[in-house]
Amino acid sequence: MALSDSTAAKRESLQYTGYRTDPTPTPDLYLTSVERGTPGGEYHRRFWQPIAYLSELGKVPLRARALGEDLVVYRDGSGTVGCFQLHCQHRNASLEFGLIEERGLRCCYHGRKFDCDGTILEMPGEADRLKSAGSQPAYPTHVFAGIVFVYMGPLDRMPIFPQYDFYDVPGMRMVEGIRLIVECNWLQMRENTMDPAHTFTLHAVPQWRGMEHFSPTFGGRPDFVFTDTPVGMIYGAARRVGDHVWVRSAESLGPNLRRITSIFERADHAKPCNPPFLTFWTLPVDDTHSITFFVSHVEDGEKDFERRRALEVFGQYNDRPYEERQWIPGDYDAQVSQGPISSTKEHLGAQDRGVVLFRRYIARNIEAVERGENPHGVWLEDPGVLPSYANDRIVHVNDVPGDPDDPAALRAFAEATAKDYLQTPPLTPLRRGLP
Repeated sequence: MALSDSTAAKRESLQYTGYRTDPTPTPDLYLTSVERGTPGGEYHRRFWQPIAYLSELGKVPLRARALGEDLVVYRDGSGTVGCFQLHCQHRNASLEFGLIEERGLRCCYHGRKFDCDGTILEMPGEADRLKSAGSQPAYPTHVFAGIVFVYMGPLDRMPIFPQYDFYDVPGMRMVEGIRLIVECNWLQMRENTMDPAHTFTLHAVPQWRGMEHFSPTFGGRPDFVFTDTPVGMIYGAARRVGDHVWVRSAESLGPNLRRITSIFERADHAKPCNPPFLTFWTLPVDDTHSITFFVSHVEDGEKDFERRRALEVFGQYNDRPYEERQWIPGDYDAQVSQGPISSTKEHLGAQDRGVVLFRRYIARNIEAVERGENPHGVWLEDPGVLPSYANDRIVHVNDVPGDPDDPAALRAFAEATAKDYLQTPPLTPLRRGLP
């Protein structure tokens, strides 16, 4: 059938538009910047940030970078962990060359010794009264699950380090991961968590090309919904898998914490939930670099963990030759290829609802900090053990109201599952030791 003149003209206007398209990226720095004094930077400074694995702290200090600041992290002979700004307050020598002692860190240049809070313990050759005249800029630290966290915000707003229900499930332990270094802005990494559509394409590529990475069930296009929770937001992605319907949900908690369920789920039998699988914390190193620290949730007696770990980190950082990454790309390649800071030059569609909702969530909370309020996900007093909501629910197709092949019915079932989770968080039975 011939195209109308107007349709043909419209089509022609969309062809070969390169010369008419501005190639200059224009990132949204309000959302993406993490430097001190920027709206986003002050927002990130209200949260505990991961900075090192405890196992990385040895006989010499560890140089690090977080939120655009150069730092040094160490563990002294008593086991106390400290974090300082990199340069000594005396003559600016780098404390990465400092001497770790039984208590504190001593500058290699003139011997000033600092306690973990930055106060001066010794000033060789100077009067003791000068110890109280200054200090080394320091940040509070907290160690959890083998990861060192640092708080870089105002002390009067320092939050409780939150405890979630997925940290303590009977019969499971947390195994620390490795550094996943990614050369791009934190936002294009984190919004990936609220993008269930990409799992259908990106994580199915290995299967198309002869490698099983994620379970083959991820190759089915999901129908999905999004739900705010008391601690963040989740998606519910529903797929029909043979005689079952599987609702997978991933969870975003604040700016730097996310949790996903098993990448090996085959959805071949009904179950109300799965145990925890992977928890990630993403550190914005600066505006154009990020590091993800993570733990694997491992069941007692789980076998072949080495293979699982290899599949967990596959495609998450630059550990493969370029040609191999072109053939089987991973999250790292998709995210870094957007540029150091992704441009606002996008053409979003219905599949991108979660990305838009996550950006709005971040913007709302940056605005809250600008108003002098605490952002969502920050508790100044102990809230107790917090519930989580990401999980897998699998039911027989006969238990899905309506036609299980109808996208609307799948979305309705995903919505109902999310509502059930909000009433009874899915890990509650597991934490009670129930099947």
